Amino acid sequence: MKSLSLVVALLLSSTSYAQVQEEVDSFGGNEALYMKAKALNPEVENEVIQNRFISRTKRVELAPEFSGVFGGDSYNQTNNMGMNVHYHINPSWSVGLKYSYSFNTLTPEGKAMVDKANKDAAANKKDPNYLFPQVIYPKTETTALVNWYPIVGKLSFGKLGVAHFDTYLTAGYGSMELSNSSTPAATLGLGLGFWVNQNLTTRFEYRAQQYKAEYYNKTENMVTNVASVQMGWML
Repeated sequence: MKSLSLVVALLLSSTSYAQVQEEVDSFGGNEALYMKAKALNPEVENEVIQNRFISRTKRVELAPEFSGVFGGDSYNQTNNMGMNVHYHINPSWSVGLKYSYSFNTLTPEGKAMVDKANKDAAANKKDPNYLFPQVIYPKTETTALVNWYPIVGKLSFGKLGVAHFDTYLTAGYGSMELSNSSTPAATLGLGLGFWVNQNLTTRFEYRAQQYKAEYYNKTENMVTNVASVQMGWML
């Protein structure tokens, strides 16, 4: 009888240990585990990150964006403002649409070339020696997107709360309207998305973009880098 009681006690102990171990090994633990830890030593303040509490299945995310473009026409600098619409199929995949409007300014090199051409045109009105540079710049962009979120994590802000994040890969294809034509454009990049609560989202994204620009005497294959910040709202 004593042997049987010992076996039963061992089995119960093993089951309880397995349940606690499963909670510890799971992503973040839960409130029950927190209460157990606090009961063992009430003088010690414990914090437990909760399991994923933000649903991203069959939800729409609206995300205004500001981005800076590095590369492209050497005489031009571009910044974009736009809107992203993401449809989250599940926490791992989403599809979306991006629309951006571009703001362009001449680079110092571009300004120097324009000033040089202006001075030459004033001095040699009939037969100028320098031509104004041809500057090709983006005006708008429309891109269809696919996003994949393979890695998830959580970040504790202490008593302020917990935000979980996903590192994601993004790929897209669409159309870009340039100053002198329209051209197909492809993009590929990666990002870090923070899901603060059931509605508020933040994304930091870096992507490479490829398109073609038609100059007077050549076709240039443009490869630019785009860094962006998005502040979104989940419906």
